[in-house]
Amino acid sequence: MVKRTLMMGICLVACMVAMGLQSTTAEASPPGQPANWGRFYHYPYVYYPQNFQQPQTYDHMYYKYGQERQIPVYNKDWHNFYPSKRPYHWGHHFILDVF
Repeated sequence: MVKRTLMMGICLVACMVAMGLQSTTAEASPPGQPANWGRFYHYPYVYYPQNFQQPQTYDHMYYKYGQERQIPVYNKDWHNFYPSKRPYHWGHHFILDVF
């Protein structure tokens, strides 16, 4: 019983010393730099948390994607200027203008 109380006392003193050694000053982030923008200088460039959007891919032909992920069916009555004939879009110098 004495041994156990002595060990608890030593642990309590060690915890008090460890808490006393920690600095208690709180520092705010510098104005105009609310976040670490240096993370955008390397490959991922952006940060999304793991629960941002769950990947939904199906390897089977009979599974259907959700309504927001389906490719709409092409309707010829809709206006689409890419397949229309326009003489001023001929030539190779207009290829990069599409992008």
